[in-house]
This record gives sequence, structure tokens and C-alpha cells, in this order.
Amino acid sequence: MTTPLVVAPIKKWFVSFVVVVVIVTLWSQAIWWLASSAFGSLIILNLQFLVFPNTADRHWLSRLSLGLVFALVLIANLKFLIVSALVFH
Repeated sequence: MTTPLVVAPIKKWFVSFVVVVVIVTLWSQAIWWLASSAFGSLIILNLQFLVFPNTADRHWLSRLSLGLVFALVLIANLKFLIVSALVFH
């Protein structure tokens, strides 16, 4: 049996921060931002497990955050690889 999730303000701010980073990463074409976003997404992935330590939790905020962080990791790293390959050919 899982314990109920205490929605602390840091959890709401963390999800908001991840949403902003995903939107800026999708919009940006600057190599410096994409490189920072690709590296930062791995740090944000580690922070995900500090802010939301229980991955078996079924609270919607926990699941939303985990999905957004995994999407950020994939989008940021793939976009950086593709854009940097096209620029530095």
C-alpha cells in the first residue's frame, strides 16, 4: 500500500520548471542552448528522483513529472544531435 503523496510547493515548481525547459528546447535552434539542455536534462532526471522519490506512486503530478522528464531527456538529446550534425557537416 502506498502512502498518499504530499504535494509540496517544490513539486509544483519542479513540474513548472520542466515544462518551461521542454518548451524552450522545442522552440530553440541555438547550439549553446541545446547543448545545455541536453546536459541539464540528465541533471533534471536525477532531480526527479529526489523530488519524487517514490516511482510507484499513482498521483497524477508524479506521473506527469516523470513523463515530462523522460520526454525532455529524449527531445533535448536527439535535437542536439540532429541540429549539431546539420550545422557542423
